[in-house]
Amino acid sequence: MSFDCSVAPVNHPLSAEFAAGFNDIPAPVANDCYGRRNIMDAGIKPIARGMHLCGRAVTVAMPPDDNLMLHAALHAAEPGDIIVASTSNDRHSGVWGELMTRAAMARGLGGLVLDGMCRDSAWIAESGFQLFARGTCARGSRKLGPGHVNIPVAVGNVVVHHGDIIIGDDDGVMVVPAADAAALLPLCRDKLAKEGARIEAIASGSPKPGWLMPALEKWNVA
Repeated sequence: MSFDCSVAPVNHPLSAEFAAGFNDIPAPVANDCYGRRNIMDAGIKPIARGMHLCGRAVTVAMPPDDNLMLHAALHAAEPGDIIVASTSNDRHSGVWGELMTRAAMARGLGGLVLDGMCRDSAWIAESGFQLFARGTCARGSRKLGPGHVNIPVAVGNVVVHHGDIIIGDDDGVMVVPAADAAALLPLCRDKLAKEGARIEAIASGSPKPGWLMPALEKWNVA
């Protein structure tokens, strides 16, 4: 990260209405349909069960032990946006807490994905704000910079660009590149329909999937 500060304007390539089309797509379904790519590593988790993210990314890159640009992003993002922040592998300071959560909720933001630590986690979990993070740390952070808003960042071993669609649930966080979202959405809907049919088949007494025997026959397994 270069040693300066920048806040690029929010200029999403996709509309909020289009992004909302992914609201009922689980992260595992989107991941399967995208070739099992772009799922963040399992260390980034919701701070409470049942949390759900769906929205366009506003990205943040910041040094360890500093949340200046996270504050900048909070006030640059649009309602419904998901802040996706890289802390440069910081595990020793909580860069997000109750006051920032209250400000984010007042601005109508959709949530936060943090490759780092938060604090005031009990209050945040009860608030209903959708927060995914590495864990918690009571120690606070500085507000000195440098850092950047809306540049490509690597979070959870996935590169995230401003405007990508973020899907998060109990199973993890999926990043849908904005350029691929229009092609991916119908594939996800088709997979959901097929899974629904499979669930009905299991319930009706047909638990064996149709692909199983052909796959076993390739290995001469009866």
